Amino acid sequence: MKKFDTGQTWMSYAAAGPEKGRPVMFLHGVTVDHLSMKNTFEPYFRGANCGYRRVYPDFPGHGASDCPLGRANMRALLEDTAAFIRGNFEEPPALVGYSLGGFVALKLAEQIRFPSLFLIAPPVRTNKASITRPSAVTLITDELTQAQKKTADTRYLALAAKRTAETLKRYNSGVPGDFSPGRLTYQTLLARSAAGDNLGIRPASIESSTTFLVGQQDTLSGYRDQFKLSTKLKNSEYHSFYDCGHFLPHECGQFESLFREWLRLGGPAA
Repeated sequence: MKKFDTGQTWMSYAAAGPEKGRPVMFLHGVTVDHLSMKNTFEPYFRGANCGYRRVYPDFPGHGASDCPLGRANMRALLEDTAAFIRGNFEEPPALVGYSLGGFVALKLAEQIRFPSLFLIAPPVRTNKASITRPSAVTLITDELTQAQKKTADTRYLALAAKRTAETLKRYNSGVPGDFSPGRLTYQTLLARSAAGDNLGIRPASIESSTTFLVGQQDTLSGYRDQFKLSTKLKNSEYHSFYDCGHFLPHECGQFESLFREWLRLGGPAA
């Protein structure tokens, strides 16, 4: 892991691929870290796609990054992430954002013109009460044994639309294995501040090409608000899946093909 000083705090990150390759940056969701993105996406960069430069940062208060409790708010997180981008790329990279990372990508795109955005289950506001969401998950598949359910964490059981050994395995591969009181405190303060600020998206300010992937069983980020937002953007795609919840990378059968197509349309690796 490398470290970058944003001027206010420091962020850890992992990088792969050639330094001069076309850059793609991956922004993870809340409570997890860069491994949730790296473990999902690195298999797609084998073979012909190995020439891309891939950068996987940990947000402040997540993973191995610093936990600046005085900056545990969305505006500071956005400021630090923007500083990370300016300090690590000559030109803005393509962005992949999942959940919180998708919201951050959209907010940053209001001020930075990225080549393209690939957004997975991004909330459109930071106060959950302001988001249109299903009241409950309709389980599409429930194949877990009672023993497997006892070992699965509550977040997986609450949000998964396809409870299978495979989706549980993929989910677990991105869950941090260690507990940090500092991270927990930061993330609690961040969630509280985000709800109070209730930041939204200004579509008229976004010039980046944007692809949305959402699940109709997503009780965390919803799926209807993203469609409304997509109709207000200058260049966007919207993909909605009835049989998926919040865990699209693990549940969506078309996920890999959609990501590979998005990557291809952005141009060659170098």
